[in-house]
Amino acid sequence: MSGNFDLKFPLVGIVAMNQNRIIGDGNKLLWHLPGDLKRLKSLTMGTPLIMGRKTWDSIGRPLPGRGNIVLTKSKSWKADGAIVVNSFEDAIIKGNQWIEENKLNNELDIKDKIFLFGGAQIYKLGLQYCNLIEVTKVIFDLNIGTKFPKLNEEEWKKNKIEHFKKNKSYPEFSYWQYKRINKT
Repeated sequence: MSGNFDLKFPLVGIVAMNQNRIIGDGNKLLWHLPGDLKRLKSLTMGTPLIMGRKTWDSIGRPLPGRGNIVLTKSKSWKADGAIVVNSFEDAIIKGNQWIEENKLNNELDIKDKIFLFGGAQIYKLGLQYCNLIEVTKVIFDLNIGTKFPKLNEEEWKKNKIEHFKKNKSYPEFSYWQYKRINKT
């Protein structure tokens, strides 16, 4: 992609992954973490989400209060509540439009950002345009599955926000913010 499209609003990545960068098995969430879905909801509420069709299928419904933009190769795929696009550029355009159209809606607190919501193909397309990634790191023993793209570590400043020790109900995990280091 040429990248000469209009990023009117910041593009932010959001992901939960284990220590091996595994983000899923292609069907469902691999872990259930207390507070993680609440955090995801509070971060993304009032924003458009760009996701792939497999991610949409794994959720099974539109996420309320957000623009559910689904990027798929299929020209005929449709789903209630999905804003269907066939290119990353169209996803950005639809995200910009969603923010501008919904700013007039007083029921939602619209945030000026677009989230890259997954999966791996969507991250590969869009991470180059992100200056911030919200990361949930989970200590979970799994080597096989869909992987988050490998980042160039020197390009990112990592800040641990909160850490949770494992217990009977859930594995150890922590919240991180990755901020792109601007090279001048």
